[in-house]
Amino acid sequence: MSSTPHDDPVERVLDLIERTRYDALPAGAIGAAKVFLQDTAGVALAGALAPKLPELCRVAEGWDGRPASGVPIWNVGQRASAPSAALINGYQCHALEYDCVYEPGVILPTPPIMSALFVKAWQLEQADRPVSGEALIRAFVLALEVSCTLADAAKSSMFFFRPATTGVFSALTALCCLDPLPREQMRYAFGIGYSQMCGTMQAHEEGSMMLAMQMGFAARNAVQAHAMARAGITAPVELLGGRFGFYTVFEHEHALPEALQRIGDPWKVTRLSHKPFPSGRVTHGVVHALRQLRLARGWQPERIDSLIDTVRVELPPLGFRLTGRPTITDPPPNYARLCIPFVAAAELLTERVDPTTFRPEVLGDVAIEALARRVETLEVPHPDPNAFYPQRLIIRLHDGETIEQDIPYAWGHPELPLDERARADKFGLCALLASAPGDGDERRAAFERWMDRLEGATDCRPLLDLLEGHAR
Repeated sequence: MSSTPHDDPVERVLDLIERTRYDALPAGAIGAAKVFLQDTAGVALAGALAPKLPELCRVAEGWDGRPASGVPIWNVGQRASAPSAALINGYQCHALEYDCVYEPGVILPTPPIMSALFVKAWQLEQADRPVSGEALIRAFVLALEVSCTLADAAKSSMFFFRPATTGVFSALTALCCLDPLPREQMRYAFGIGYSQMCGTMQAHEEGSMMLAMQMGFAARNAVQAHAMARAGITAPVELLGGRFGFYTVFEHEHALPEALQRIGDPWKVTRLSHKPFPSGRVTHGVVHALRQLRLARGWQPERIDSLIDTVRVELPPLGFRLTGRPTITDPPPNYARLCIPFVAAAELLTERVDPTTFRPEVLGDVAIEALARRVETLEVPHPDPNAFYPQRLIIRLHDGETIEQDIPYAWGHPELPLDERARADKFGLCALLASAPGDGDERRAAFERWMDRLEGATDCRPLLDLLEGHAR
């Protein structure tokens, strides 16, 4: 792909930001935006449990001191510079693997967006320029459209961590929606963001904390890029189609022209998948299938060992690479969340997979480890290098029976969505885990009332107050 500075495909992204008004968004996109804004706010609350969060906040003090007028770090009652707050908040939003997914593009798009939106909305609130509900919805929908479209265009398997790389562009879209820049400065903002882009898949390979931290890096880099461009800093502008542009360096095979033609058809916010479990998305089909079998057959945890001989899960190549790893003794939380054998055993023996599943006493449970070692994952060919599904679950019982079940997609997918009760239960659990009993109840109630009437809201103070709240 070749281009000249002002016909680079990134211009289509800039057009989207400048030309798409709130009134152009269909009711379905607005409704989905409200659903996934609330889901992401809940996930952000649960980020209070993010590994090493207090230590990270102390590191930020070394960078920034304790600025009285800084941007709040979610959940902890501490403030920091805008870049530092964006980094730590973005990390919290993905640290539990609970954030929603755009499966066709293999990305979890909301952490960089939510972190950047919070920073900018807070800054504008302090400057007496409150962000309306309509403005927030528009920024959220357009930002999602950008990252999901760019990810959808990728036709090769991931080598860089796509949620973080595309997240730089989506976070910048959110910032430019709330706080517009002149076209030339906006173009440079995207170039500055691209110049900082990072996100190695090695963090995923090892189940490292840097997997979630890369979401924070994306948000931080976008916040810095927006401010630098406003100050007149220039940057490369052939970002997507240049000789060393995104689809040469970070993604090698693509169908970007076709993906750009599908912008808004449908709006990608309407095709997001919820995560009902705080684990790698590819694990969800297995967990849900096992839960259905357990309930239908009346399997009790104390009988699982005597009932089940082996479990095998057949996965497409990407699904196997992301979550087919073997169990290990005392796995770190990040590793366990991405390990089908561990989450499968946890579901059968504890009857749940939720944020409490990844606490030390569960991670070190010898019974879970023993059962997990009888769970085998197997890679099977698939023509799409970005496919999570279909999967196949095969359980062999000690009495000789074999149970086979095809898994075409996971619970939370648009074809198998969470109902209103399940969404409310997830949000309530996230809020409960983040707070002491009774703490923040008033903030949560105000937020829920605000979400109900978001289209007519004149500011987003309830969202800011909710996320600023203190952890237990």
